[in-house]
Amino acid sequence: MLDIVKKDDNNNFILGSEPKLIKSKIKFKGKNNRLVCEDNVVLYDSNIYFEGNNSIIFLSSNNHRYRIHVSIFNNSFLFFDERTYLASKVSFVISEGKNVFIGENCMFAKRIALRLSDAHLIYDVDSMERINVSESVYIGDHVWIGQEALLLKGIQIGSGSIIGARCVLSSKTIPSNSLWGGIPAREIRKNVFYDSASNHFFTDIETSKSMKYDSDRWIYKNEGEILSFDDIEFKLKNIIDVDEKIKFLIQIRNNRSHNRFYIPDE
Repeated sequence: MLDIVKKDDNNNFILGSEPKLIKSKIKFKGKNNRLVCEDNVVLYDSNIYFEGNNSIIFLSSNNHRYRIHVSIFNNSFLFFDERTYLASKVSFVISEGKNVFIGENCMFAKRIALRLSDAHLIYDVDSMERINVSESVYIGDHVWIGQEALLLKGIQIGSGSIIGARCVLSSKTIPSNSLWGGIPAREIRKNVFYDSASNHFFTDIETSKSMKYDSDRWIYKNEGEILSFDDIEFKLKNIIDVDEKIKFLIQIRNNRSHNRFYIPDE
């Protein structure tokens, strides 16, 4: 059971541990929302707005500071697993009961935005049916999102993949260990991985050493336990109680299978 850090008269809770706020603010405008913070959560230049009801933001323990601007509305969640690096503030708009899930050890470059909704409604003239329903976004482990990328509704990114700078990505399933870029996004190369070490200060010696990698730690395969993003979305949609949803997210958080978010190239 998570400790209660703060509670207000509208049944909004901060659970777990007290987050450290640096030039940051948290506002609960609705009812029955939950902010879960594990140990070592630092919010820097961040704004978190619970605009509606029954939503969850889950911030796992992190050796980096969170830099996020979040507007979350009704019946949605934002989940961060541990050790994700955010080079500058990442903007999230999460609405219409949809979700954002981010695995561990991801890397977000500068000026990235993510949204699940077009904000306004679009209809087909002949059928009069709506054609732009919001969709969730799922990002696996050790994913690198390039500078000024725009991540839109309906994307699933398998572990180990790279999304290029200024890429616009919408309604795509990205296989593990692949490189995508462009507007709209397309696959540029298969069977790649990245290491987060910075080469800015490399001399010829470090460059020479970097030319061959000596580990397969960032390669993801169809081995062991694999968790389907579609299954996660389905199960969470059918859990009504926000505290039960938190328990389910903790189960996923505690599953440390290396290939848990592997997506095959089909």
